[in-house]
Amino acid sequence: MKIQGAHPLHRLESVNGSRNDARVKQPASQKSDAVRLSGEAQWLQDLKEAIDSIPQVRVDEVARARQDIANGELGSPSDLVSTVNALLHEI
Repeated sequence: MKIQGAHPLHRLESVNGSRNDARVKQPASQKSDAVRLSGEAQWLQDLKEAIDSIPQVRVDEVARARQDIANGELGSPSDLVSTVNALLHEI
C-alpha cells in the first residue's frame, strides 16, 4: 500500500477559507498573554493589597498619645509597665 500526499489535517481549512496554521503566524500585535488566578490566589492577592493599604504608622494614635503625654495623662510608671507587658505578650 502506498500513501501519497500530506497528512490530511494539514489540508483543513476554516469556514472562512483561511488555513488552519494561521494561528501560528499571527502578528505580535494580535497575540495576547493572560493570566487567570484561582479563587484562592485572587483572594490572597486582594488580601495583600488590603494589607499594603494599611499605613505602617497609625498617625491618629501617635497624635492622640502625644496629646495625652502633653496633658499628663500618659507616661506614668503604671503606663510603662502596661506597655512593656503588652509588647512582651506580642513577642
